[in-house]
Amino acid sequence: AANGTVTININQQKNNRVRVAVSDKGPGISNEFRSHVFEKFAQADTSSARERGGTGLGLSISKAIVEKHGGNINFQTKLNEGTTFYFDLPIKTAKKTVKKKQRRN
Repeated sequence: AANGTVTININQQKNNRVRVAVSDKGPGISNEFRSHVFEKFAQADTSSARERGGTGLGLSISKAIVEKHGGNINFQTKLNEGTTFYFDLPIKTAKKTVKKKQRRN
C-alpha cells in the first residue's frame, strides 16, 4: 500500500544469533504461493495488470546471501493481516589480537 507501514526489528537470539525481522500490514501471502516465495522469478501476481513491479529475484537473492553468511531466512504470514520476513545470522566475535613486542638487535 502507498501509505502502508513497515516495521523493522532486530533482536539477539539465545543461540548466539541475531534476528532481523521486517513486517508489513499488507494482504499477506496466499497458501498456494507460500512454497514458491524464495524461488527465482516467483511472483504472487502474474497477471499483466500487476500493480507492483519487480522481477521476482529479490527474495531468492536475499536467501542466497543470508545462507552464504551461515544464516537462514523465512516468513510468517496471515491473509489480510500482513507478513513478516525474518533472517537469522550467527554473531561472530572478534578474535583478540595480541601485539608482539619487537626485539631490538
